Amino acid sequence: MPTINTDVLDKYQLGSNNKNKDPNQLLQGDFLKLMTTQLQNQDPMKPTDNGEFLGQMAQFSTVSGLNDLKESFTSLANSLQSNQTLLAATLIDKKALIPTNQAQTIAEGEKISGALAIPASTSNAWVNVLDAAGNVIRKIELGGAQEGLKDFTWDGKDKAGSEVAIGNYKFQGFFQTGGKDQTEEASMYLNSTINSISLDQGQISINTQDGATHGFSDILRVG
Repeated sequence: MPTINTDVLDKYQLGSNNKNKDPNQLLQGDFLKLMTTQLQNQDPMKPTDNGEFLGQMAQFSTVSGLNDLKESFTSLANSLQSNQTLLAATLIDKKALIPTNQAQTIAEGEKISGALAIPASTSNAWVNVLDAAGNVIRKIELGGAQEGLKDFTWDGKDKAGSEVAIGNYKFQGFFQTGGKDQTEEASMYLNSTINSISLDQGQISINTQDGATHGFSDILRVG
């Protein structure tokens, strides 16, 4: 039986002497060497069946293709994460609508805006502004609202029209569901300034002016 020369594999760097390869990974060169070794040592009276030989080649091609596909998806995921991080960085110092009910007035006369998430049409909706002691210092009437987000703005004044002191204030939204006395609390969103972003184990977080941290996916809108 003629000898099969394997030097050509090394010539084209298909051999298994790859310094950077994973010791648990079978490379193309390793596979070809195994195949040629099998051909060299086969029984000349019972040579390898062509179908079996082609089956082994197809199996390796399938596994190799799956590995290439996995690497492509990993590369795509890394690229998307980099793009998302760059996008998040452009949001610093901008206001984003995020799920929260607390905000901080940072200057006299500052206005705070947000939105209620109304699950169904209502004849009346409103926002209560509470101080640190839990007292309602202002009620903002919004009137009727359709299903979706209902925007509101607080001018930083109490019931008497006086400017409130700098501090933390809580917001509660309500809407009527049927009769005059039937009410439900609505989910609250406030426009908060993004001070910085954080990246931890591939997850992007935004840090807002009130000291809270939110997920990047929590942002409903910007501006």
